[in-house]
Amino acid sequence: MTMQAVRIRNGLSLGAAVSLALAGGAMWSEPVKAAGFYIQEQSVSGLGRAFAGDAAIASDASTIFFNPAGMTYLSGPEVQVAVHLLVPKADARNSNSTAATPGTLGNPLPYGGGNGGNPYDPTPVPNFFYARPFNDQLWYGFGITAPFGLANTYDKDFFARYDSTETELKVINFQPSIAYQVNERFSVGFGLDIQYADATLKNAVPDPTRPGGPSVDTDGEVSLEADSWDYGFNLGVMFQPTQDTRLGIHYRQGIKHTLDGKARITAPNFSSPNPLLPDPGSVTSEGGEAALRLPDIVTLGVMHRLNDRWTLLGQYSWFKWSNFDEIRVKFDTDRNDSETLQNYKDTWALSIGAEYRLDDRWTLRGGMQYDRTPTQDDFRTTRTPDGDRTWFSLGASYQQGPHWGFDLAYTYIDISKESLVLTRPFFENTPVSSEVSIDGTTRGHVHILAAAMRYHF
Repeated sequence: MTMQAVRIRNGLSLGAAVSLALAGGAMWSEPVKAAGFYIQEQSVSGLGRAFAGDAAIASDASTIFFNPAGMTYLSGPEVQVAVHLLVPKADARNSNSTAATPGTLGNPLPYGGGNGGNPYDPTPVPNFFYARPFNDQLWYGFGITAPFGLANTYDKDFFARYDSTETELKVINFQPSIAYQVNERFSVGFGLDIQYADATLKNAVPDPTRPGGPSVDTDGEVSLEADSWDYGFNLGVMFQPTQDTRLGIHYRQGIKHTLDGKARITAPNFSSPNPLLPDPGSVTSEGGEAALRLPDIVTLGVMHRLNDRWTLLGQYSWFKWSNFDEIRVKFDTDRNDSETLQNYKDTWALSIGAEYRLDDRWTLRGGMQYDRTPTQDDFRTTRTPDGDRTWFSLGASYQQGPHWGFDLAYTYIDISKESLVLTRPFFENTPVSSEVSIDGTTRGHVHILAAAMRYHF
């Protein structure tokens, strides 16, 4: 085989394809629940007030996730199961996407493709919490949550298919926790985060030889599958200066995940076969690992009880998204590491809410939240078609006697319109070197319905 053929085959190999798949967005992307890929939906009562005050209120066992110190404020042992049904919609529009390939004589020409349809299906997100005291001061608890997750599939002829066609992520977080009441005003808590992640990413590969530009009929495909177990921690404190006011602060470590897996590429059905090119439709694979760093999160919550009926709540969260500046892929072979710039910026979210105690059985609540996106123009992708989010939430709780309690909540999230401006190179440093320039916009919204059942021992 000639050196030129080797260069072309390397250009089509999965080593290059891995970075293309990852360039479409982090394996942790979740564009429908919170800005970036952090999922807040771990409490139905919290959802009903747009998570205002969740680091301080400690109204049920879900405080294990938001601030484990809050276990010391529970009235007794409690188990809780809940599910959030997410009904998202994303709308991507093509503005002027082009491809420059040997088939276009190197000129950037428009290529065919639709808007991809709504890539999301309704998705349930469950969680479980259990909290119990050892004694009057020491508590222990355990939570099972899905803090990261995504499943989206665009139509086959999506105009941005060379960025992404399918993304699926399942993350399960196991969190054993303890809390200690130092005195009547001050409590501390600690949780260990044990996470399992499983991800699949796919995107199309253009046929560089097709006259006039690539077409869905001759596209190839990149597929990447990886999983990992990784560990981190979170800790929190609660301070109650008066009987009616409580403050909470919580820190969640930005876990560094190392996902190990395999990528494979299906070569395009080349319109102009050539001995220098791989066989049309041929499949190759390569193993490797990718290091992904999640953001550190600091949350400050406040709760103030105005009277026997009304409680006001607020919360500020800061996200060190700049942790996620790149994705680095290390291959099982001697190939050099692949680096993909993400360029996320640090952000914040602010929420306010209120609760109204209607009677001994019913509590009503509502809230709003503004959640800034960490993505920036020229780096935003169709795996994470992210924008600033504005939340509007309502909820209610019903206490059926001393043991059983039920929570319901509804939220509408508006996701702002943002640009999609990306450049995706293919077959670099080969005679069939090509470049796809994606130019479009995206916006979306999410409906969330949630229900929880609590049992007090």
